[in-house]
Amino acid sequence: MFLDRTRLLILYLTVNLPLIMVTTASVQPSNDHKIKNKNSTQEISSLIVVDVQNCFISGNLALIDSPAKQEGADVVPIINHLLQTVSFDVIIYTHDWHPTDHISFYQNLNKRRQYLLGDQNKNYSLFDTVTYKGPLVQTEQVLWPLHCIQNTNGAKLHKDLIVESKSNVFHVRKGLNPDVDSYSAFWDNNKQQKTDLDSILRRWNVTHVYVTGLATDYCVAATALDAIDLKYTTYLVEDACRGVSLETIDKKKQEMKQRGITFVQSSQVKALVDGAICNRIYLILMSFSIVVSFLLK
Repeated sequence: MFLDRTRLLILYLTVNLPLIMVTTASVQPSNDHKIKNKNSTQEISSLIVVDVQNCFISGNLALIDSPAKQEGADVVPIINHLLQTVSFDVIIYTHDWHPTDHISFYQNLNKRRQYLLGDQNKNYSLFDTVTYKGPLVQTEQVLWPLHCIQNTNGAKLHKDLIVESKSNVFHVRKGLNPDVDSYSAFWDNNKQQKTDLDSILRRWNVTHVYVTGLATDYCVAATALDAIDLKYTTYLVEDACRGVSLETIDKKKQEMKQRGITFVQSSQVKALVDGAICNRIYLILMSFSIVVSFLLK
C-alpha cells in the first residue's frame, strides 16, 4: 500500500510540479522572452501611466484648451488611487521626451520644408497635418506646439502624481528621435524603432496591462493598440484617461474595442488584479494540500 501511494505521489508530482513551481514563484525578472508560458495560468499585471506630464495639463498642450475641454489633471487622483490600492506587479510611467528640433513642432516647419510632400511653399497653421517625405521615412505629422522638451518643467510628471522608486517601477521615454514622432510607448509612429517597454514587460513575464493617462485619442490609444498587437491582454481604464477631441476620442475608442481591448472603470481594476492573485494562491494551496494528503495516508 505504501509503495502504491509513493508511485501515485511520484506520478502526481511529475505532472504538476511545473505548475507548482510557476505559481509559487514570486514575480521576478526573467530571461524568458515568452510573454506567457503556455502551461501557466498565472496572470502578471502592469499599470501603464501614459504621459501625465505638465505640458498636457497646464502647458502648451493643456487638454483643457483642446476641443474636448477635458481637464488632464483629473486623472491624477484616479491613477493615484489605483497605485495605492491595487497590487500591480509592474508599474510603468511613460514620458514624451522631445529634442528642440523635433519633427512634431510647428516651430520647426520652415527648417523642414525641403521634405514636405506637395507644395513646399504652402502656409500651414498649428495643428494642421502635413506629410514629410524624409529625412528618415515618409511620415504624416500633426504640427503641434512646442511640448515636453527634454529636461524642462513641461516634461516633468505632474507634481501630485505618486511616483515611487522601486525595483518594479520603470520610466519609458519616447519621441527622442528628432525625425519621427512617437505616440505609442512601444514604437515610434512609423514602426521603425521600439522603445524598451516591451522588453521590460516580457522580462517580468507580464500578461495583462492596464492603460491610463493622456491623451485618450493619441498616446493612450496608440499604446493600447500596440499592446494588444503584442499579445498582451489589454485594458483601457476609461475614467483614468482624458483626450483632445470628442470626435477622435470616439473614433479611437471604436477602433480599440474592435481590436479586442477591454474597457473598464478604475473601480473594477482591483477585483480584476486581486482575482488573478487569488487564483495563484488557490493553485498553490490546492497543489500542496493534495501532496500533504498523500503523505498522511
